[in-house]
Amino acid sequence: MTSAAAARTITLDIPEDLYERVQQAANTLQRRFEEVLLEVVATALPPLGDLPRELADDIANLAFLNDAALFQVARTPLSPDVQAEITVLLEKKGRGELPASGQARLDDLVGSSEALALRRAQAAVLLQRRGYDMSDPAVLHRLP
Repeated sequence: MTSAAAARTITLDIPEDLYERVQQAANTLQRRFEEVLLEVVATALPPLGDLPRELADDIANLAFLNDAALFQVARTPLSPDVQAEITVLLEKKGRGELPASGQARLDDLVGSSEALALRRAQAAVLLQRRGYDMSDPAVLHRLP
């Protein structure tokens, strides 16, 4: 994760129930408590330096949502209108009929769909960390 020279030591009060969950995970994984806790924090707050600031902030803030809100994010589809517009623009591009303004629009739509995919993926990672089996697509259709 980080080198010893770059590490910082902190004192942290952890609620007993959270301590027990981390300790149980550490025992199950046969790893040190500190390693498991650092991995959980790193997963909840992934490095986002290459993303636009607004998107990075949005993705980082997902870690603070409750399960129901994360499921809502994970279930958010790309709108049918956006899908249709992307399809039309890609068809025009494939025929060599896409003007510069169309390419700019396509770039914007693709960027928006990629941002949505990143948000959905991070929500799924966080839900997996919270104990949901995200390998089963049916999980997204169940409520919490």
